[in-house]
Amino acid sequence: MALYDTSIRRPVATAMTFLVIIVVGVVSFRYLPVDLLPEIEYPRLTVYSNYGNVGPEEVEKIITDPIANAVSGVPNVERLTSSSEEGASRVSLEFAQGTDLDAAANDVRASLDRIRDDLPVEAEPPGIWKFDPNSQEIVSIAVESSRDLESLTRLLDRDVSRQFEQIPGVGTINVRGGIYREIRINLERDRLAAYNLSASEVRNAIGQSNVALPGGNVKEGLSDLYVRTQGEYESLDEIRQTVITTREGMPVRVQDVAEVKDGFEDLDRIVELGGVPVLRMEIQKQSGANTVSVAEQIREEVDRINATRSDVELTVVSDQSQFIRKSINNVQNSAIWGSLLAIFVLYTFLRNGSTTFIIALSIPISIIATFGLLYFNDLTLNQMTFGGLALGVGLIVDNAIVVLENIIRRREEDGLSLKEAASVGTREVAGAIIASTLTTSVIFLPLVFARTTTAALFQSLALVVVFALVCSLLVALTLVPMMASRFLKVDPGDTVASSRATETNVSDEDADAPADKQDNQKSWFQRSFIALENKYSDVIRNALQRRLLVFGVTVVLLVGAMALWPLISSGRWPSGR
Repeated sequence: MALYDTSIRRPVATAMTFLVIIVVGVVSFRYLPVDLLPEIEYPRLTVYSNYGNVGPEEVEKIITDPIANAVSGVPNVERLTSSSEEGASRVSLEFAQGTDLDAAANDVRASLDRIRDDLPVEAEPPGIWKFDPNSQEIVSIAVESSRDLESLTRLLDRDVSRQFEQIPGVGTINVRGGIYREIRINLERDRLAAYNLSASEVRNAIGQSNVALPGGNVKEGLSDLYVRTQGEYESLDEIRQTVITTREGMPVRVQDVAEVKDGFEDLDRIVELGGVPVLRMEIQKQSGANTVSVAEQIREEVDRINATRSDVELTVVSDQSQFIRKSINNVQNSAIWGSLLAIFVLYTFLRNGSTTFIIALSIPISIIATFGLLYFNDLTLNQMTFGGLALGVGLIVDNAIVVLENIIRRREEDGLSLKEAASVGTREVAGAIIASTLTTSVIFLPLVFARTTTAALFQSLALVVVFALVCSLLVALTLVPMMASRFLKVDPGDTVASSRATETNVSDEDADAPADKQDNQKSWFQRSFIALENKYSDVIRNALQRRLLVFGVTVVLLVGAMALWPLISSGRWPSGR
């Protein structure tokens, strides 16, 4: 027994099935993450290394070139670029789309291990950075206080940041504009020369003395005691008294060749709010977390901290969720208004409440069912997925219209019962709507195999459209015939959509008399639509009689369109106006 016959014979089971689908879709919608764009992985890694107070040419020669030569043989690298500046080296690797960046990072790390001993000891070990658009901060908070910046920095690092870290979905928290303690050892060149010492010897002596090492274990009876050496500095005097070497039997200490000060790191940025120096907290979310939900909880925590603490005042200066919410609402409203306009157009043409209701019901059911498919495929609600839903609204009703129109035709022309008309009408067009749905879905197939960042951006849109079409096909083959067999209000011989003019051999008087009588019973819109149908029939008849002319005009239009193709500007994004 066919699927549509089963749905007609078992209306309660069909209704319960779609109720389950609706419940799953509604629950999935509640738990779908909301973001601006789909998660996109840029196939790029950057190897960075810092070597303070060294010129660009030296950095390129002793750091950048060795690193570039080492990582150039990593598999799937399509492009390698490098840059050297004072005290910093950057080597960027672009991989083929679809490359596993975690595996690529391991290959890069293995290549760097082979040259690590060839790099200067004073330079920082090379690090690997992977660009992730989702790693950008979602909320930026300015912190004002009567405290000095140094104590405020400690307060944010040790107390306030931990309160935000407890929020589910919060990832890294960076404090910008803070002042951090730094012990400075200012070497005096003349004293170093007098003792015949170098800066590296002073650094090595301090590094060897400032350690905490394990000292083994000591067994005493049944006790097993672990021993460790506490050698870390606890005061500036301990640093000053560190012995560097001996000269003529006398120890040379750090205080003999340098001045030890307790100070702060050099400021590389200043954050101000209204001309007042403040600190800024940049809060990032965890991968896959709901941006809007996390941002709302951060705002609630900001209000709670401001209400409970009098020594700090937190102000949200940027919130990515507001832009996301506004963008998503715009697309969502467009989809809703598009659905309402589609229903209005349907009723304008059909002029029948039952047929309009049955077709219109396929729109929300197909969209709600799509939410479940989005959830189980780990997709997010974003501009692309909502855009796919807005695009699919016009395609969703096509299958239902075709099925219901054929059911009505069988009911009118053959005088079948509602159940028979629903079964026969659906069976006749089932193959056609399945082929139509597959044809529309295949259009998006090239996006699945594309290996570009732009294609990855539109893959979620394509998946949403295909999901919506599959759901609409299921609705058209099951729910529409079931509801038509129960609620369709069309009598045999009735005309719901329109009446078609036919050519017969009867006289004009016999043909016109009943037609005029019927036209008086129709609305002005139906009469206008019938006249339009008749005009269209004349156009088709004339086109079939002048095949060469139609074909020639088509060729001219095609050649003209191809000639204008090079004049169309191209770009990744549309120009904003």
